[in-house]
Amino acid sequence: MDSVSSGDLTDTNYQPNEEVSISTTFYPREDYPGDLFLVTNDNVYFVVHKRVLSEHSSNKFGGYLDDPALSWLQVPESSTVLNLILHVIYDFDPTTYKPTLAQISILLDTLPLYGVDVIGPFSEGKNLFKITLDHSLVSGLETYALVCKHGLEVLAVKCSHTLLSIPLHTLTDEHCTSMGPIYLRRLVFLHLGRLERLRSLLKPPPKSHTPSLLCDALDQRTRLEKPWSEAVNELSWDLRADTPLSQLQSILGPLVEKLQCGECQLVMKERIRGLFVDWTMVKTTI
Repeated sequence: MDSVSSGDLTDTNYQPNEEVSISTTFYPREDYPGDLFLVTNDNVYFVVHKRVLSEHSSNKFGGYLDDPALSWLQVPESSTVLNLILHVIYDFDPTTYKPTLAQISILLDTLPLYGVDVIGPFSEGKNLFKITLDHSLVSGLETYALVCKHGLEVLAVKCSHTLLSIPLHTLTDEHCTSMGPIYLRRLVFLHLGRLERLRSLLKPPPKSHTPSLLCDALDQRTRLEKPWSEAVNELSWDLRADTPLSQLQSILGPLVEKLQCGECQLVMKERIRGLFVDWTMVKTTI
């Protein structure tokens, strides 16, 4: 890696006196020469274009570009953060750098300081959208809180799917503050709504079939309604917003095997199948 020196980087008569490293992405190029040198707090050197920064900033890159003669600038960010900021501005893919969730959090806090929009770079289809969403698979609650904090609606909806298994009582004050009241309410209502919907789906017993000499209406109440009610009562102790089909099957499936009437078996199977279909159709995001 090449190196340069740094001193007072806002001085156009700047004289180098300290070695810094050069960015492997934003470096001096003959085919597209830059006109502004940025140096980070860990002495990494970036070569950029004032026109590009201005076009993507609503405040002249934090006001630094007010001086048309500016050619060097010391920024307070680390090279990792500035690298991500510039990838956003230039619309480059930062995937190769594997940004951590903590780095993305700093990026989201910093972009507005330089007048850079945060919604566009994190919109669906963008690389940072996918990178952030991937983090939700491992750190769902932290990722959801982060995107909610910055009003990234589409990401918040997508991330909420990963929170169905998170007990609401594990939310910390920090999580709740970061989410804000609206997104917190939507998350709580997602959990409560799914639980209520599952209870309502479980409540109706299997429909009866046409009575016969071997299985009349009274027999069906005994063979279908009572076992179903008992099984639902057993399930009700462990119902969650993410109750899996396997749990439902483990309790309801054996009811079929205990029936001797073929028609009762059919209506019981149909009831269980319908329950599974209906449960999988219930909304899983805020």
